[in-house]
Amino acid sequence: MADAEVIDRATLNNLLVTVGDDMDFFDDLMSTFFDDAPKLLGDMRRATETGQAEELRRAAHSLKSNSANFGATALTGMCKELEELGKGGVTDVDDRLAKAETEYHRVRDALQTLRASGL
Repeated sequence: MADAEVIDRATLNNLLVTVGDDMDFFDDLMSTFFDDAPKLLGDMRRATETGQAEELRRAAHSLKSNSANFGATALTGMCKELEELGKGGVTDVDDRLAKAETEYHRVRDALQTLRASGL
């Protein structure tokens, strides 16, 4: 899938305007996202395995916010759905979580490609 279908460029451009000329800061933000997202997905996976609905909700909320900053709209929506599911328990989560994990990899690849091309 094309990068434009994974990342909303208007949202990403807003982030770039916010950081201005400080691309080192942008790279730090992106690196933090790349470090945190797999941890949060792992937290969600463990929460579903152990029945910890509040942990699922918390991790999904955090990843939702981080994803939104970079314009990862599909991932943001998936995390919002997982967050809502976490408010009611951890049932019917596995398939949705697997899709979010796959989407994160697409987001990561798209952001890396965009960054390598100079955005």
